[in-house]
Amino acid sequence: MSTNKCFKSLKTLLFSSTLMLALAGCATDALQAEATDQLLLTNVNIVDTSQSAIRSGALLIAGGVIQAELSGAPTDFGGKIVDLKGRWLVPGLIDMHVHAFGNRAPDTPNDSPGIEAISTRLLYAGVTGFVDLFGDEPNLMEVKERQQAKQFFGADVFASLSCITAPKGHCSEYGIPTRTLTSPEEAQQHISALATNGADVIKIVYQPSDDQPSIDKPTFKGLVSAADALGLSTIVHIKTWQDVRDSIEVGATAITHTPRAPIPRDMPALMASAGITIIPTLTVETDLTDFVFDASVTEDPLAQAMTTTQILGSYTSYAIQERWQDRLPRWSAANAQTLENVRQMNAAGVNILAGTDSGNWGTIQGYSLHREMLKLTQAGLTNWQALAASTTKARAFMKLAPEWQRGTPASFIVLNSSPVENIENTKDIFMVIHNGVIVDRDAVRLSGRD
Repeated sequence: MSTNKCFKSLKTLLFSSTLMLALAGCATDALQAEATDQLLLTNVNIVDTSQSAIRSGALLIAGGVIQAELSGAPTDFGGKIVDLKGRWLVPGLIDMHVHAFGNRAPDTPNDSPGIEAISTRLLYAGVTGFVDLFGDEPNLMEVKERQQAKQFFGADVFASLSCITAPKGHCSEYGIPTRTLTSPEEAQQHISALATNGADVIKIVYQPSDDQPSIDKPTFKGLVSAADALGLSTIVHIKTWQDVRDSIEVGATAITHTPRAPIPRDMPALMASAGITIIPTLTVETDLTDFVFDASVTEDPLAQAMTTTQILGSYTSYAIQERWQDRLPRWSAANAQTLENVRQMNAAGVNILAGTDSGNWGTIQGYSLHREMLKLTQAGLTNWQALAASTTKARAFMKLAPEWQRGTPASFIVLNSSPVENIENTKDIFMVIHNGVIVDRDAVRLSGRD
């Protein structure tokens, strides 16, 4: 049987109970025909976050994409075989809220190597994709074009490109040009321009109660309607529960951040019934407290691998701890309330995605996505739900092919221990594979370093 005919017959059987039997008649021919760039992962626990199930077997990768799931290594296989000895294969992680210019911390110079270097560095942490929700629009456009042209190797870059806000509204304070408007009539112009420039999603700032200016509700609705017409999802930066209500009323796709006030009694069910997604960004909301007052957070080997000692050391300096010691009770109470809010949303069935808002204090690019999953479990999500929030559900939101489908880019994180037993095992990384390539983690870890 020819390779093409063989795999065509397998397409409808992929990962079904009949797949193993079907492979018996054609796997060897297929593997021999495509052995030039083939990788076979054997003896691995496949962590299927879409089904909350683990199955043992092998995975065939060719041309950078998934080809088939097998029961084991076929005879006469001509490609590279990696025996993973019972380790855990998890889809590559996606951070749904990033500002990829670098890392910041109090009282120390920024670790700002640029988007390409951050994209490369993220692979060390098993983050194979991220959504940048505001940066320099021309720079992001160029980075995306360079990545599509395979001019650098890093985590997949998705972006809103810019941030749509009011004049002098949030996003305008960082010295980076952003898109501002004051009326619904201007909405179509901005959305069309962003679509033309290759935006993957639209980022909108809506916080009328804030001390910074905000777009009004009619303008908000105009932006969402214009984005919907072009098939673009909207992610809305909000601050209060009223902002969430307004986001639901205008039909926004998702909100990002979690209001710190107690969640209104009707809100979880309202969000669930409306089908609005939330990216809670628990790390940026709550983790600064831990960075400053829990030394184990900044001493974590993954944290130390992902940024400079100056960045990490600034959080635990005597000066910072003394300066912020009196804030600890207030911060701790607010953090507890934030986790409780997410717990109630999750219990109601609200769709929750993992995003960190990395680039702000209390976050580290790559490391903080693992912290975000931990925080989500502290807010009541199961380990399976936290994993899905950074894999299956993130992929679905970004309209990417399901992670175990034939033809999907082969991006995975291989773990030494089960993340289902302990979510912190996502940091126990044995190997990272991105687009079918085994990542040289030592090399990418140093990306952008002097």
